Amino acid sequence: MKLFTNKNQRNAKLLRCAALGMTLLFFGSLILISDPVQSILDVQLSLKPGTLLYLLWLDPPIDVYINVYMFNYTNVDAFTGGTDAKLKLVEVGPYVYKEVLTNHNITLNEANNTISYSPRREYIFVPERSVSDPKVDRIRAPNIPLMGVTTLASSLSVFASLGLSAVAKRLNAQPILEMSVHEYMWGYEDQLVQLAAKFVPSWIDFASFGIMEKLFREGNESNVVNMNLPERKDKFGVKLPNSPRGYTLDSINGERGFSKWQYDAKSNGTMCNRIWGSHDATLFPRDMNAQDAFYIYRRTFCRRLPMRFNTTRTRNGIDAYEFVMAPNVFDSELGNPNSSCFCKNNRCLKKGVGSVSPCYYSIPLAITFPHFMHGDPSLLVPFEGLNPDESRFGSTFVVQPQLGAPMQGTHLRLQANQVVGKVNFNSLMEPFEDMVLPLLWVDLNIDVLSFSLRMLIHGIKWGFHLLQWTAALGMLLAGVYQLCAALMVCFWPSAAQQQFLKVEQAEKGGRPCSLTLAASTLRKSSAVASLQVEQEEQHLLSDGSPSLTPKLPEEA
Repeated sequence: MKLFTNKNQRNAKLLRCAALGMTLLFFGSLILISDPVQSILDVQLSLKPGTLLYLLWLDPPIDVYINVYMFNYTNVDAFTGGTDAKLKLVEVGPYVYKEVLTNHNITLNEANNTISYSPRREYIFVPERSVSDPKVDRIRAPNIPLMGVTTLASSLSVFASLGLSAVAKRLNAQPILEMSVHEYMWGYEDQLVQLAAKFVPSWIDFASFGIMEKLFREGNESNVVNMNLPERKDKFGVKLPNSPRGYTLDSINGERGFSKWQYDAKSNGTMCNRIWGSHDATLFPRDMNAQDAFYIYRRTFCRRLPMRFNTTRTRNGIDAYEFVMAPNVFDSELGNPNSSCFCKNNRCLKKGVGSVSPCYYSIPLAITFPHFMHGDPSLLVPFEGLNPDESRFGSTFVVQPQLGAPMQGTHLRLQANQVVGKVNFNSLMEPFEDMVLPLLWVDLNIDVLSFSLRMLIHGIKWGFHLLQWTAALGMLLAGVYQLCAALMVCFWPSAAQQQFLKVEQAEKGGRPCSLTLAASTLRKSSAVASLQVEQEEQHLLSDGSPSLTPKLPEEA
């Protein structure tokens, strides 16, 4: 009875073992087929409220630093007096600021698959990365408002030019100012600016002027950006027609192009004056192709900058694509739809000089590569101290393709310049006529990635999938083991079962098993022993001794 109980228990265990094996095989195969990690990543790396990417985008964990290098004009008196033929420039810096970006006023527009937001950027001085204190260091640099007004006056009537010249002389405005680095960057009070703000507030709506203030803080928080979300697809995963590229700008403040660069909404503009289709340099499509060219837009540039693929690079075990700006990115040429809109009144600036005047109150400012690299050689002639160097002044943009985020090694290097045109009725400004004066150059860079972001990139690239495949393989192996064990138990009975079956077979008259043979041998051995005892007793009786052993019955 106990044997049958053990058999039932064993069968129950056998079924449980087989069921567990089948379950493990099912789930292991399901993981391999469905790839749940990829499905989870697709959800968490979409820009929707509550997802991981959305939280990262609201407050990006990427530290962007702006290294500012000022130009100190050291021989102004000798140059304006005719003693020195060239202006001597001394580069001072870096003065480093950390850019902290947060996005606010988020609105999802499901009708056209876009998201609207207002970016807010703050700039925090980083003393440990800076050469010294900008509030202490002093420089001599161009008087931007005066030079701007003087250049603008050249296009006015004679009487207007005389009037502006008289105002400048009355205020004793000097072409070169001496002040602290901080004041020059972030704002100083200027009498000419204050006067313009008083009489023409529709043109000049500020009382102080700072070059960094205008380049980076102007319009902060007031811009409303509308960005395209990743391409829509049908139920078969096919991209819908006319679907814009993911995370490209659709419009800024309702405009899809630069109206100041003659953007025509009816024709969607040209490559020269479009905003739509550009990236804001914070987010890119996942799994982007290395050969994908793209455009970067920031208000600072007053244009979008084309980036082209250069090479693949690896740093800290993270693969990334490196893109660079073409040497002719700031060129303007009549007849070229990619740059002709930058030519004002059919007049283009010199090679390598890109006007940004329409974005800054019509003040004649321009951007170039630092030290006029890739620019017209004549730009360097009036100066000493400029040394164009590709290894130091080249711009690179590094993108991690799996995450679509800018990476360590990104450097956008640009120089801000004052463009001085024809000078009328101002003797103090005449020595600077038809010159492009360097003001400062900046390096927007990412040189360190946070530990959490590095771990996330490693996880997206291979870590999460490795854990998934390891788990799936473990389930499959465990399932196979359980099924094999169940099959072995099923077709290979235990020792107790073997004994029971052999005895049962022997009792039914079948072929005797080993237990039956053993019992028969034991009985025969006992009979032989009894016969020997009987023979000894008979021998004793023949000698007249009484028998003490009862007679054994004969074996049939």
